Amino acid sequence: MSNQDHEPCATGDLEVRSLSDHEWRVGDRRCHERSPKKVLGYIEKRGSAFEVMNIEAPRRHVMFDHFESAVASFASVSPT
Repeated sequence: MSNQDHEPCATGDLEVRSLSDHEWRVGDRRCHERSPKKVLGYIEKRGSAFEVMNIEAPRRHVMFDHFESAVASFASVSPT
């Protein structure tokens, strides 16, 4: 599954849904709830860290120290 044709998402367009006390789904609030483009990835709390699985790179899991940083990793970054 991939959303490679998905438009980049700004931080304000991110939507976080709790799946359990340690798992969250990150989506694009601009997309319809039933659209496969809605889901950007998942965050899972592992110990004191947060593991991100981005649909764009499903085999690459990235760890973050803070939940907010994990969520922000789904937002587009402007080139500098």
